[in-house]
Amino acid sequence: MSLEKILKKIVDDGQAEADRIILENQKKAEEIKENARKEVLELAEALLKEAEQQGNLEANRLITHARLEKRINILSRKKELIDEVLEKAFVKESLGKKSLKRKIILKDGEIEESFDEKKLKEELRPGLESYIAKVLKI
Repeated sequence: MSLEKILKKIVDDGQAEADRIILENQKKAEEIKENARKEVLELAEALLKEAEQQGNLEANRLITHARLEKRINILSRKKELIDEVLEKAFVKESLGKKSLKRKIILKDGEIEESFDEKKLKEELRPGLESYIAKVLKI
């Protein structure tokens, strides 16, 4: 075999080996790239799902908070209205009388005592609230 053929054989073998290594590395690079792409897609999907859950939780929290605020406002307004009704009732009642009195009947007689207006209002409040709720169907 001549020197040129030997050199050509060495160069051809080297080139074939280099081509094989390049092809093998290209395949590995494609696999790595594909695996990385899959991982990124899975991560993006997981992050999207988590963000969606967080968004739903926040939306539910805001809705619950708004409902609570609404109920608090309604209850506050009811209390104000009941206070106003009681106040007007006592003002109207007070025009004709100096003070409200009640009779307590005992075995050996009866006694009369004045009502504490504030205490009476508090005693009347639950019944009045119940009556208003029944009339308004709430």
